[in-house]
Amino acid sequence: MGEQPPADNDWSNLPADVLATVFCQLEFPDLFRSAAVCTTWRSTLRALHRLGVYNCPQTPCLIYTTAAAGPRAAELFSLAEKNIYKRRIPDPPIGERNIVGSSHGWLVTADARSELHLLNPATGEQLALPPVATIEQVNPVLKHDGGIERYELSFYDATHPRKEYEEPTPYRVDELRHALYLKVVLSCDPSRGDCIAMMIHNPYRQLLFARVGDKKWHWVTTYQEYSDCIFQDGAFYAMNLLGGIHRYTIGGSCATHDVIFKDTSPFIAHNVYISGTPSGDVLQIWRMTVYTYREPQELHTTRIEVYKADFDKQKIVAVHSLGDDALFIGHNHTFCISTKDYPQLLPNHVYFTDDDEYWLFDGRDGRRDVGIYSLEDKCVKDVVSPQKWLNWPVPYGSLHVLLRS
Repeated sequence: MGEQPPADNDWSNLPADVLATVFCQLEFPDLFRSAAVCTTWRSTLRALHRLGVYNCPQTPCLIYTTAAAGPRAAELFSLAEKNIYKRRIPDPPIGERNIVGSSHGWLVTADARSELHLLNPATGEQLALPPVATIEQVNPVLKHDGGIERYELSFYDATHPRKEYEEPTPYRVDELRHALYLKVVLSCDPSRGDCIAMMIHNPYRQLLFARVGDKKWHWVTTYQEYSDCIFQDGAFYAMNLLGGIHRYTIGGSCATHDVIFKDTSPFIAHNVYISGTPSGDVLQIWRMTVYTYREPQELHTTRIEVYKADFDKQKIVAVHSLGDDALFIGHNHTFCISTKDYPQLLPNHVYFTDDDEYWLFDGRDGRRDVGIYSLEDKCVKDVVSPQKWLNWPVPYGSLHVLLRS
């Protein structure tokens, strides 16, 4: 009869290389469970993240708050397992923040002082972005004791000579974030270093950028209004409201600007997105929404159209099927992935979250426009039913690759 193993095995003594081999095969739900076993396992997971060793493809998830979880916790809905995982988030409370982007597993959040922080909900790490007062059009108004009483937002762009299109608007310290921030995209996982944040902001949907760790934001002085931005091949690609695509290469505190795709739309559109594909194409995604007339008023996505940018002919070509690919659009960085690598996802579908500039705040107590659109059937279905999230903060999707870039 073989010898029975001792009942009090100390799992924390497993060799680090064995743990690393196992952890590198797990998706985030199992990683969360593993991190809770002991401090040794948690430290090993953090080391894999920091060193860039972890390379298991992560199925995107949806993050949101609920009344049951409270203001200091978030829930992550796994599209792989169709299960919900609760994560306690460091202060300031996640329920009191605006979320203005998600890239490489990090949320971009604006606190009650209208300051931006990067937050990794998987690890709890936080990193500060430069102060809001360093943004070109933002002017802090100070109290007698030196504290900030309010901000004033000026309405000018890069046109020369400078022209103020209207009087500066005053905002409370906690109110500025609602008007100022539209979307922030990261160049890479900021825990790896040399990460650049590119912001689309008001007034007039202009661009700013800063490296994580910088002291100030750098204004991109080109007159354009942008709808979306992605980072690939070492540069940012921003799409304007008429479908034009501009490449920005960052060097120090300067951005080199190249127009690589001309304006193609006959009308201005705000809900348009840009994405690369696994095959190397560049897509434009056009999202159509309607407001209901009944009370309470609601916003609904009714149609999504996808086009490929033909750079040689400088025109867009309709894409009627994504094949095995799936798209993710919203306040998250827009991206396209193959369902062959993520078999739990639906091919030829677009996963979307609510990011309408005006509805986000005007309708903050209303239903959130979150769902999955079939390009084949041209219909929308829920990510999960019934919807469990609070309407504020807005649910955010595609926290894709939670522990790697």
